[in-house]
Amino acid sequence: MRKNLINIAIFSFLSLPLVLWLLWIIKPQFKANILIMDKTVLTKEYLKHNAFNWIISHNKYVKPDGLFYSLSNDYNGFFPLTNDTYKIKDFSKLTKKQISILSDFYDMAYYADTYGVYTNEWYRDKNPVEYSEKIYGGLDEGDVYFLSKMKEKGKLIIAEFNFFATPTTSLVRNEAENLFGLKWSGWTGCYFAQLDTINNPGLPKWIVRLYKEQHLNTWPFTKPGIVFIHSDESIVILEKDTDLKFEAPKVMTYNYGVNKFKIPKVINYPYWFEITESSDINNKVVSYYEILTNNRGDSILQHHNIPKVFPATFENTKSSPFYYFCGDFTNSRIDKTTYKVLGINYLKMFGLNKNDLNDRSAFFWLYSLPITTTIIDNYFKK
Repeated sequence: MRKNLINIAIFSFLSLPLVLWLLWIIKPQFKANILIMDKTVLTKEYLKHNAFNWIISHNKYVKPDGLFYSLSNDYNGFFPLTNDTYKIKDFSKLTKKQISILSDFYDMAYYADTYGVYTNEWYRDKNPVEYSEKIYGGLDEGDVYFLSKMKEKGKLIIAEFNFFATPTTSLVRNEAENLFGLKWSGWTGCYFAQLDTINNPGLPKWIVRLYKEQHLNTWPFTKPGIVFIHSDESIVILEKDTDLKFEAPKVMTYNYGVNKFKIPKVINYPYWFEITESSDINNKVVSYYEILTNNRGDSILQHHNIPKVFPATFENTKSSPFYYFCGDFTNSRIDKTTYKVLGINYLKMFGLNKNDLNDRSAFFWLYSLPITTTIIDNYFKK
């Protein structure tokens, strides 16, 4: 009897992936025209929109022709080709009439990243961790006009980190901020698991250079910490133990967001973020960042007018559905072949280590996936 039970358990375990795949196969498709904009594509991993593409494919949102969205073709922005060549597909060369027609065509827009592509990152013989000239990037007038028409027509818009920030010009930034009732403070930040330049050769050299220029050529950091950079190149660094009670930002969610989006009340966030505030009372803060500083860290932040609590996710459903993620939330290396497994997010729970700050996948599976899925599903169900 016991042997039979063991055999049944083994068979069930081995056949589970097949069952989950079959369940995904019979799940109905939903046709939707989704504009994906990604201006920061350095490799054919398409990291900035890879996770979003996985989400819509997993939930079986397909193009009007019934085909799944292609990671390499079905987006706008920067397209890497061979031998350091590239092509660009965006709104910059279109007339307002052409853009207006496109706003009729698309059901929703997702802006993955507008930071762009730079010389040192793109050309292989350059230094990818130092500042360089921009090749392409930033919001432009065409983007703002397209989004204004989408908003006017009540279409869903999701955007995330670096939407307003450098290298977008101040004129275009102001137009975008006024359109969505948000205001970028000029500050961006990032958690680094190792600030020691010897043990972390991937630490951006421009961060080290800027800090040394502003602090008598010193670099005293050897532990994990959080780096804040302002658009005027001011730089502030908080280090674990020295300035921080906990080394990474926490994303805290109000009960409203926990219940609506099925996301955690508290989760670690170990990547890039920005400080953006709202000027529109209809922009509801779903989640917020909290930097856990000690007295010394408090003093440093206060001196630079940097808040220790600031918004992470905005929602505005007053007239047109708009969501803004103030962080690089969906930038995650997700195996694209796993999207055909229904319920894989529940299976992933068994292997996640929410306390591993070197692994961003926990944030994707526990926060980015459920909130993005709920936003899109709720919109299209209406």
